[in-house]
Amino acid sequence: MNRLRFVIPALLPAILLTGCAVSLSDRIESDYKAVSIDEKSEKTLEYRVYLPPQYDAESNREFPLLVYFHGGGGSHRTWGQEGGLGERLIPKMQDGEFGPFIVLAPSVGRLDVIAGESERVLFDEVIPNVRTQYRVNDTTIAFGHSMGGLSAMMLSLRHPDVFDAVAAASPFAYDVSPFEPESEIEDFKQTYGNSFYLNRWQSGVAGKFGSEQEFDSYSPFEQIRHLDRPLPFRLFLTTGTEDPMGLYPQNRLLHEELERKGINHEFLVQEGVAHTTIGDPRLYQWINQQASQLERTAGGR
Repeated sequence: MNRLRFVIPALLPAILLTGCAVSLSDRIESDYKAVSIDEKSEKTLEYRVYLPPQYDAESNREFPLLVYFHGGGGSHRTWGQEGGLGERLIPKMQDGEFGPFIVLAPSVGRLDVIAGESERVLFDEVIPNVRTQYRVNDTTIAFGHSMGGLSAMMLSLRHPDVFDAVAAASPFAYDVSPFEPESEIEDFKQTYGNSFYLNRWQSGVAGKFGSEQEFDSYSPFEQIRHLDRPLPFRLFLTTGTEDPMGLYPQNRLLHEELERKGINHEFLVQEGVAHTTIGDPRLYQWINQQASQLERTAGGR
């Protein structure tokens, strides 16, 4: 019986996040840490490590690592908030339907992507330290929704040998940048529409990169176009046809770019669904399937 179908109604309340502080669930054990990024500005990469319910009881067991990238307005606390995603998945972890996973949730701000020095800190310090300090096995999976889906896509493409599988739900990415000629930007707006979300992308995300070359080195579209070898990780991309952010045609373009490059991936279109694609149980079934298969093959590497 496909019991994971019951995840859908349980997850929906956790999707719409606010920017205010959230209460952490007392049902999930977690450790908080922060690493300095820039001493002058006192900027840090904050992260929490959430432990599965079996962690203490099964002291000889190692667990796969799930790196969870939060969406816009979220934080390192998003996974573990009361009524949130992690809390809702505890029963699935307890009976083995999902994972169980050790979850690493990094953050550099509610509306900031991990790039530059924070990216270096994540991959050179945080992930290796988590592997050393906790009982993590050889499997590492990236997972994110919306802005988190963008982070999962762009960082896995930049660090393809770190992850064994990547799941991106409604990644917040548009195939345009503020560095393009104004005529091309206007053509893009004519084709796909001009919206608050596109402007947020142009100013708040793409606009944070200092040059077109730097932007292209992070853009999922440009990274895929410049691929010269198959991806070493498995990839799952899902999107909703009614996404009010205008992400459905952009996510389909990502899928088409992957197809043009001959990159093996799964593309799930959720008909009639808006931005709440994180509520579909097939997403969690896919993540669980990858973890199970990779554990049987010692990480698949």
